[in-house]
Amino acid sequence: MDVLTFLKDEHDDLKAVFKKLEKAKGAEAQKLFDQLNSMVALHEEMEEKLFYPRLREAPPTEDLILESYQEHHVMDLLLGEIARLKPSAEEWEPKITVLQENTEHHIEEEEGELFPKVRKIWDREMRERVGKEMEEMKAEAHKQHRRAA
Repeated sequence: MDVLTFLKDEHDDLKAVFKKLEKAKGAEAQKLFDQLNSMVALHEEMEEKLFYPRLREAPPTEDLILESYQEHHVMDLLLGEIARLKPSAEEWEPKITVLQENTEHHIEEEEGELFPKVRKIWDREMRERVGKEMEEMKAEAHKQHRRAA
């Protein structure tokens, strides 16, 4: 699968969990947050190991990649703060909202600015190769998660 299609699907999945989380309370909110936290962690790991390093050296994408690393860092800080809270905490919903806004901004920049540049830099074969590597990494992570459960 083309890496850009793979990442777009991942982004859509994240947005869907955020949508459910907006309405959730209590144990359901905690469950959705835990799911979101795992999804973001794996998504970032795939991008930071398989996608960003290869694009960082290309002048048209270097600045966007450096900014993306920082956006991941901010999301990680928020995720860590939320993980220490209960859904009933006063700060829970505002922090979820800020996390959602930051994540959606990051997605919009990737899809709107980075992806078109990637299409110009990488041919279909390269996009397919990186997409396959991401699919394999995700499958392995899910297999390990099932073994640990």
